[in-house]
Formats: sequence, structure tokens, C-alpha cells
Amino acid sequence: MRGWRCVGLVGLLALVGGCKDEPWSATGELSVERFASDAVGDEYVLRVRLPPGYDANASTTYPLIVQLDPTYVGLQQYDITVGLVSQYAERNEWAEAIVVGVDYDDPSLRERDYDPPDPPDEAFDGDGTDRFYRMLADELVPHLETTYAINPARRYLLGHSKGGVFAWYAVFRHDPAIGPPLFAGVVAADNGYQEPLFTYERWHHERADDLPVTIHTTRAVYNGAVQKVTFDAMVARLRDRDYAGLVLETEVLETDHAGSVWPSYEGGLELLLGGGP
Repeated sequence: MRGWRCVGLVGLLALVGGCKDEPWSATGELSVERFASDAVGDEYVLRVRLPPGYDANASTTYPLIVQLDPTYVGLQQYDITVGLVSQYAERNEWAEAIVVGVDYDDPSLRERDYDPPDPPDEAFDGDGTDRFYRMLADELVPHLETTYAINPARRYLLGHSKGGVFAWYAVFRHDPAIGPPLFAGVVAADNGYQEPLFTYERWHHERADDLPVTIHTTRAVYNGAVQKVTFDAMVARLRDRDYAGLVLETEVLETDHAGSVWPSYEGGLELLLGGGP
């Protein structure tokens, strides 16, 4: 039932007849809580959506969707994701899921968390993405799985723009010697591909020939030639590697950077949750 597309550029809106203004309505229970991180030395705002009829004492477990940039610059990413999951799951087209948006009192702090250290640290012991990943892996995910009925084999990460950069980072951070990936699937929506991402991929290739992650990655047509060249380069590199276990789905969207949020998440969640309960 996909088909929604939005072009955020005003001139292009006239060509496609506009776009949906508001996220679809949410089902289930919505709440907000605070989470203190020792790794980062800061406190996060967690926006949590639990499925309808959620029972912490039942045997049912759910996929976990971690949403980056949930409320950044009014893009309503958390609301879009929750609305998509709510409505598709209600129609039994997608599995139900727990959605957690990792938010900030000061939205500019995303820069601190999503930017790779300069230069990248091969030991992953730096600041920026290194530290934020440690927060997720060592603090937040264990907290969520202790608190909520989560299926640890179905953790998914959604990110757009710099959030998409971090999603790619999380993919390449995987070390098979340690265990399965932190996230079994990611959606990386219309992000940049600066040199650090290619460096992280090369480091992963040097230590492993498998990459057991499902990836849905998108590029917005109206986001420039540089974005196209680097997107194509990353996709070509991954296809050439032929990593065992990698599922890579790509999509080029007839929209701009802001307009890529909804169709990227809809397409990615279809891949990750589609097929019903």
C-alpha cells in the first residue's frame, strides 16, 4: 500500500500535487521518560510507543525501532514512524513494534553524537559516534530490554541525514568476533557519505567477510550531484564486497532532502516489518 511521496521543494510541490501534511494517527500507549547516560555524561529524552494491548507480563516480544532525530527541525520523524507502524500493524500488514525516539533537550547536541571523530579511531574509543554507540550498546539497549518485552534479534535503527550517517556507522561497527550486530536492520535516509564512512567500511572488510544486516538506504533526487556520486560509490562498493548475510535495498526518491523522510521510513519498515505479525 505504499505510494505516498512528498517533494519538499515548493516549486516541485506543484508538479506532484502536494504531500501529506501530518503523520498518520498513532495507536498504543505513548509516553516520555528521561534516561541518564554515564558514557556520554548527559541525559536523553526517550519518546516511547508501546503496541495496543501491550502486556509486560505476557510471553509476546516485539521488534524494537530506535528512532534518531525524533523531533529535529519539525520533521516529525518519530511521529511519522509511529503512525506508519500503527496503521500498517492495525491492518496486519506489518508486525507490531515498540518505537523509542532518542531525543534531546537541546537538539543541537545531535552534532555531538552523530559526527564521527576526526580522524576516525580504529579502536572505536573516541568521541562523537564512538561514544554515542557505546551509550546505545552498553546502556540504552540493555535498559530497554530490561524494561520492555523486546525481541533482541529484531532491533532496528532509523536515521535521516546525519542520523543516516550514524546508521551506516552502526552497520560497519559490527565485529563478528564479539557477537551479532547491535541492530539487525537499519534505514539510512538521504545521508551524506564523507570519507569516514568509507574508512569504517574498509576497516570492517579487513576484519570480516560477513555483514549480517538488512539495510534500506535512499537518496533524494533533488539533493545534488555530490550526493548521487557518493551514494552510488557506497552501494557499488558493498555489492562488490559480496558480504555474507547482507541484504541491501536501495531506493532513489523523486523528492528533496526533507521530503525523503516519510518514503524512506515507509519503504524501510516494509522491508523490516512487512508480512504481518
